[in-house]
Amino acid sequence: MINAMEGQRLGGYQILRKLGEGGMGAVYEARALTPGAPDGGERVAVKVLRPEYARNQAMVDRFFNEARALHRVDHEGTVAMLDCGLLDEETVYLVMEFLEGQTLKDRLRDGGALERQTALNVIWQLAGTLAAAHEKGIIHRDLKPDNVMLVADPQHPGHERAKLLDFGIAKLLSGPEMTAENTGSGAM
Repeated sequence: MINAMEGQRLGGYQILRKLGEGGMGAVYEARALTPGAPDGGERVAVKVLRPEYARNQAMVDRFFNEARALHRVDHEGTVAMLDCGLLDEETVYLVMEFLEGQTLKDRLRDGGALERQTALNVIWQLAGTLAAAHEKGIIHRDLKPDNVMLVADPQHPGHERAKLLDFGIAKLLSGPEMTAENTGSGAM
């Protein structure tokens, strides 16, 4: 089902096209099926877990861990979590804001090293996002150029905002776990 989703309806969303695929699933561009919306509804990104993983409760829990992490952080440097669902034993999905931009990996591949000020801005923004996540007891654990999206910054026209993606293997801490000595190397 994961390869033939274009054109299909998934809950309240119409799948338009595949954006990418990873080990656990695929991400699609979709439109929310909003009654009366003149443009067909809001554009969203829908992440769908592979059917073979959707039958494994541990994998489903890990997949929904991303929704919990994003909901808990709720920061301008993360993708906004909009919805999630389980349609049947083979269809588990997350709905997030649709981001137009380019991954940091693609930017580096296409344009080489970032200009100094651009690199400092990206690092500063990511540090702020990670600090916000850590404040909420979340350790991302998969920081890499593939998981950073550079998008137009609506608060600063003409500038970019680095958005941290893929909280799928994030560690959600609570209570006494949220101490500095328990977040060091090897503690996860």
